[in-house]
Amino acid sequence: MHDFSDKLVEYLLILQQKIEAVSFDNPTFKTTFKKAIRIDDCEHQQEKLEVLRNAVLNSAIPNSLKDDIQAIFLKWIDEFTVSHIRLLRMLHYIDNYNYEEFLANLQDLEENHSFYNQILKQLNDKELIELIEVYKNFKEEKSPFISPVPQPIVATSFSLANQIEEIDVRTVKYTEDIDSIISNVKYKSQKSRTTDLGKQFIQFIENPIV
Repeated sequence: MHDFSDKLVEYLLILQQKIEAVSFDNPTFKTTFKKAIRIDDCEHQQEKLEVLRNAVLNSAIPNSLKDDIQAIFLKWIDEFTVSHIRLLRMLHYIDNYNYEEFLANLQDLEENHSFYNQILKQLNDKELIELIEVYKNFKEEKSPFISPVPQPIVATSFSLANQIEEIDVRTVKYTEDIDSIISNVKYKSQKSRTTDLGKQFIQFIENPIV
């Protein structure tokens, strides 16, 4: 805890020197600072602590984020795993990766496909990212073992040369998973997958000093 708070104070002083508008008296900063100290007490992963520190720094800078949004973002930082944050960043900066670089950041993918798909779903449910939905049509011929219901014969002015075979069409919706995202990175140029809310969250967790 002392390492986190000491480093945070050091960064806050640097921030104050760089940005005149920084205020340590505003209520949003004070609340964020206190919450961050509590979260730090239950966290050991350095990547999460870095994100938490950046959130406090950004809360000291006057910005357009509402207090409620910052409070939600801080709650998400607390509940997200390092993998959530890492994958969200990758999807935000996806146009900066080639195929090999993207895979290099998912070294445990082979045995954790379901885990990463669950993270994608959770980020999508919070509307931080956009996953592509694809609709595919499948033709299903009616079984020859099921007798068709007799239809009434209607007189027409022409005769049908051939009997029209009825086919059922079934539409299935697919939401892209981690494998399809990786495939798209390999074969297509990509653009950021984060929503407007996701972009705000990314800005909130990035270091404003660098």
